[in-house]
Amino acid sequence: MKSKKQLKKQMENKTVLIWKMGAASALSWEIAKLAGSTHPYLAPISVILCLQTTIDRSIRFSYQRMVGTVIGIVIVVLLEPFVKVNGWTLGSLIIVGCFIAKWLKREETAIHQVALTVLLVFVLGKKAGDYPIDRFRDTLIGALAAVLIQMMIHPPNYSKQALNKCSDCSSHLASVFTKLALWLENGSDLTQEKELQNDLKKLQQELQLCKFVLKDAKESLKYNPFGQKSNNILKECDQKIMLFSEGYIYLKTTVDTFIAWAKAGSLTTTDQMTWANQQSTLAHFFTQKMDQEELRNLLTISLPAEQKNQQYETAIYQGTSLFLEKIKTSNRPPSL
Repeated sequence: MKSKKQLKKQMENKTVLIWKMGAASALSWEIAKLAGSTHPYLAPISVILCLQTTIDRSIRFSYQRMVGTVIGIVIVVLLEPFVKVNGWTLGSLIIVGCFIAKWLKREETAIHQVALTVLLVFVLGKKAGDYPIDRFRDTLIGALAAVLIQMMIHPPNYSKQALNKCSDCSSHLASVFTKLALWLENGSDLTQEKELQNDLKKLQQELQLCKFVLKDAKESLKYNPFGQKSNNILKECDQKIMLFSEGYIYLKTTVDTFIAWAKAGSLTTTDQMTWANQQSTLAHFFTQKMDQEELRNLLTISLPAEQKNQQYETAIYQGTSLFLEKIKTSNRPPSL
């Protein structure tokens, strides 16, 4: 569920988009008229379509729209004198134009623009001979207006959302460490195995969402002339997400190991309390900023001298054993 702060931010973004759309539409209309267009409404149409959520998306959509428009105009101008205006010829021209766009390896957006341009130029071009020229010029004016106003006036910037999502992910990671610690303290009840696994699945989903938000935030800063400070914030978020991913992998392996240990019946009360303290310390790391001294003391356990030489072999054995158990489980026939 979205917080009030997130909903407020979304409303602000929509308000900015509305103002940009109105201003850019008016500006493009007037520029198109000054350029001699008799169809100035074509420019605002491009503004409305090309004004996407980020500068990068606006540029990419504008480019694909222009490519599709050019292909559509060329097809109609070359073939229109030899055909009559009816549904069959329209469909044929659309097919030809779209296959040319496909052959040129254009994106799906461009293919749609080819079809739209063929339709309008083929029908309206018969009535207004200057329509193809207006179509090209006004589309270009609208696309440029959309990109420039998106770039220069309150450009989209989702770095704060990414930072907030990183904070949420960190808190979620800490909560799973805390739950694992409490599970150990309370005697490692195996009936809670499913609950622990569900917590890990939710954490994985949160981590994936965090990565998606960060990707959108990076995209929002592409071609953003005022985004240097925000780029530094996203670099910090990148480092955090890498750490969160490592934390998730550690938790996944550790939970599986503790469950196997508890099932074996050799997880003693002393072991439970020792490892519960370690998990609590890790939870503390993800909730509060630690100084160098605290970071050096993150590892709260130590192995007996006789076990130190065997720790790597034991770790590899345990990891292999858990992996093979999952292979056996995945190859069991489904129950009827």
